[in-house]
Amino acid sequence: MKIAVMEDEYFIADDFAVEIRRRGHETVGPFAELSAAFQAASSAAIDAALLDIDLQGEASLGVADLLLKRDIPFLIYTGYSREVIPSRLAGYVVEKPNRIRDVLDRLFRDALAHGSPQTPVALVSS
Repeated sequence: MKIAVMEDEYFIADDFAVEIRRRGHETVGPFAELSAAFQAASSAAIDAALLDIDLQGEASLGVADLLLKRDIPFLIYTGYSREVIPSRLAGYVVEKPNRIRDVLDRLFRDALAHGSPQTPVALVSS
């Protein structure tokens, strides 16, 4: 599986990438800037994604909407309160702090439940 990591905090992005590779999958990214995350979400061949809700001070909710439109499984990994997340995305949120392993367990579980991916998955965090 190809997993996009959209995270602007280097150490968090690296921890996700290391664990994804340890599990035998490929990391796409990480993407620390909103424009790069949009590009990846719109055209990259990914099976899932991990998304940070804030990429260098810019809200990434549009990236989440694009992933929804492309039917790519994703999670939003954030330290923001659930109240700032639109209700349409509430089911995708995993709050910080949380163990990287647990976040990826849920992402892979969601991706597998989604069926055999046509495109890679992206992840989101803040």
